[in-house]
Amino acid sequence: MELNQDAVYSVAVTMIPGVGSSTARKLVNWAGDARQVFEKRDLLRASGKFPQKIVEALSSQSIIDDAKRQIDLAIKNNISITYYQDNSYPRKLAQCDDAPILYYTKGGGVNFDTCRTIGIVGSRLTDSEGRDNIYALVEGLKADGIRAVIVSGLAAGADTYAHQASIKFGVPTAAVLGHGFDMIYPAENREMSEQIVRGAGMLITEYYYGHPVSKTNFPRRNRIVAGLCDALIIVQSRKKGGALITAEYSSQYRREVFAFPGRATDKNYTGCNQLICDGKATLLTGHAALEQLMGWNTPKISDPVQTELEFCSLDPKEIRIVDALRKNGESGIDLISAESGIPMSELSPILLTLEFKDVIKSLPGKRYQVL
Repeated sequence: MELNQDAVYSVAVTMIPGVGSSTARKLVNWAGDARQVFEKRDLLRASGKFPQKIVEALSSQSIIDDAKRQIDLAIKNNISITYYQDNSYPRKLAQCDDAPILYYTKGGGVNFDTCRTIGIVGSRLTDSEGRDNIYALVEGLKADGIRAVIVSGLAAGADTYAHQASIKFGVPTAAVLGHGFDMIYPAENREMSEQIVRGAGMLITEYYYGHPVSKTNFPRRNRIVAGLCDALIIVQSRKKGGALITAEYSSQYRREVFAFPGRATDKNYTGCNQLICDGKATLLTGHAALEQLMGWNTPKISDPVQTELEFCSLDPKEIRIVDALRKNGESGIDLISAESGIPMSELSPILLTLEFKDVIKSLPGKRYQVL
């Protein structure tokens, strides 16, 4: 994001006291853009749609000055800022109502829209069995040629193993932080965070430089992990923990949730086993099962079959959908809608018709591919 007034206001709207992601988005949607949130404060006050405390805060020049300092810090520290109205904002995350209005990143080379995005989370007390399952999973995905990004939270335990395995086997990884870039928590993962940035990886946070660290930051961080993913894997979890919070967010966002099972007497698997028993997670045995359940190992269709599709009796809208899927490969309905120009409200019956015609195939996670 360039250092200009629009960028300043985009950052400033996240620094209004008492305003979280959802309220910030409502303010921007009401005003038209972030700049107008501040310039239309009299109209905002008259509307009565937002608490007066928030409206009064918009008059403070210190918010604008603080936003300028944040952008200066970002430039000096090679930090990028992605706003929710930017084309580069991940499509999957944009689908979530409570997604951050902007986030800060270090590193690059990760495109969440073109890769299989897999969240791996679990207990901070993850043992050697959990670690081995993570390493085997990541190694297997790499060996099978799955173009994946591993997303986790840089916490101790399962998160650390997920990032370490990604670095070892050359799989891009993204670490979502629960604080700003003025620190790394836990401190023992600082060196690993630098490895992620130097390699084909990325650090992500919605918190600005110097944002106060609170224990509520980390559960909020988990919604970003869930929102970025096609699939979430719970490696080990006790009866309560951050991994179960991430699983709950994943269910809300209609992501696929998987869990490794364990012995009934093993406390490290209590949460995993309960998720499976409650039907909130699918039992996972390894990378091969994940690929099969997600439809990632579907054999490529030979050229003659593709040629035959040209002669199918398809109407113009059906042709646009098929062209979109051929262009982008396996896609969710949001991407199909964007590429075909067909409103999402009209897509479902057309997609169903194409399935009946054996032109496309539905996959887990509301995704589709051409046969």
